[in-house]
Amino acid sequence: MGAGEGTGATSEAPSPVGLGPALRRAWLGYQLRLDAAMADAGFGERRFPDGRVLRLCSEAAGSTVSAIGRELGITRQGAGKVARRLSDAGYVTVANSATSKREKSVVLTARGADYLAVQGRKAREIEDELVAALGEKGFSALFTLLEALQQSESPRLRAYLQRSAGGGK
Repeated sequence: MGAGEGTGATSEAPSPVGLGPALRRAWLGYQLRLDAAMADAGFGERRFPDGRVLRLCSEAAGSTVSAIGRELGITRQGAGKVARRLSDAGYVTVANSATSKREKSVVLTARGADYLAVQGRKAREIEDELVAALGEKGFSALFTLLEALQQSESPRLRAYLQRSAGGGK
């Protein structure tokens, strides 16, 4: 059997682009597919970092504007703008905290919970399509590659971006 045979993969030669650019393009392609699927499901107004913020607020107690800012590596003002936009779109409620007059609580609404459920389903559908296209072996090989690139400490993208921008250690 030749390379790619029996896996659903094409027999085309690898792209002359290096691994780094290929991984960035693949990530962007995945995000664009997910955005299109979410738009088709009625959630077309998605912006970065909406899904991440909604996941932060998905616990019963929700989150706070300050905690969202810390998690995203942005100011409390920036996090407040994100929370207000999501509130205006009906995904969260923003209210004064019961414990602090200086803090705002951010709690997921039913629409926010629906968004997260649909996003999970759409992500699984994309993954299923990729398994069908690559075959189980090809898809498994992809994950082997991705795991080989990971560091044992599971670095956070936010920390990497802060370091590379000169804002961290």
